[in-house]
Amino acid sequence: MTQPLVSIIIPTYNVERYVEECMDSLMNQTYKNIEIIVLDDASTDATVYLLKQYRSRIKLIENKTNKGQGTRRNEGLKIALGRYIYFMDSDDWMEKEALQELVDQAVKTEAELVRFNGVAFYEGDQALITENNYDFSSTLKHKQLYTDEEAVIKNRQSFSPSPCLYLVKKTVIDAHNLAFPEGVLHEDEYFTTLLFANTKKMTYLDNNFYHRRYRIASTMTEHTKKHKLRSFDSYLNVFEALEKEYQKVIYSDQQKQLIKRQLLSIYNGLLKSDVNPERKKQLKKLESITLKDKLFVLAARLKQRLNK
Repeated sequence: MTQPLVSIIIPTYNVERYVEECMDSLMNQTYKNIEIIVLDDASTDATVYLLKQYRSRIKLIENKTNKGQGTRRNEGLKIALGRYIYFMDSDDWMEKEALQELVDQAVKTEAELVRFNGVAFYEGDQALITENNYDFSSTLKHKQLYTDEEAVIKNRQSFSPSPCLYLVKKTVIDAHNLAFPEGVLHEDEYFTTLLFANTKKMTYLDNNFYHRRYRIASTMTEHTKKHKLRSFDSYLNVFEALEKEYQKVIYSDQQKQLIKRQLLSIYNGLLKSDVNPERKKQLKKLESITLKDKLFVLAARLKQRLNK
């Protein structure tokens, strides 16, 4: 039986210290029918130079202008030829048997989405960050196939926005015209929410296939005033885009619940953002947040404080 092609899409930007570990983990995959699409986002360090040593085995696209991860992932989707899509971050790495087991499970179950676990570690330290583990085994069962509304419910209950934690069938992306918002941070919050909402067949492998690096000055760890403001504006843009989806009549009750769950999650994060209070006045115009929602978020925050 012919093994289906997997397209791996990787945006890169100034990751000279990590990109070889990332690429080597892909070169060493036991599953060989892959195309690796690397889209450099105008790196100013040695990232591209290092990537060129893999040129015979990857599609390397160099760009002169920095446009962000969302733009580069969308460009990768446009040229991807695989039946399955996998998004990877260029400073992380994955276990060598990961793709083989993911594809086997996808083919066996005819799933549109195969989810799995990841572990996080600090830059320069292989010690695990237990509080930020990506383990979904408390909600999802190993090798279980979830279909239709049950798939939506389980995706809502075990939501994680990172596209590095699932293998997805490209037909789902194409059928629903899914794309990442461009020019903002946290673009995966939008993409993954709509992907999970539109998935009819989902399965899960209780394996720690992915290794996520937490490093200084990354999107996840940077705490400058400028970054906080950009993060706030980006989350607000993502919220407004999801709000438009939520107001459409095409979604079932369960799909709307999943989208609403993410709206509330983002709204709560915006409330807690360390930005000028004047900036937060924009939150009053968010039509999808009702008084009941505001009271729910407030109660949840109070409960969290009491449990500390």
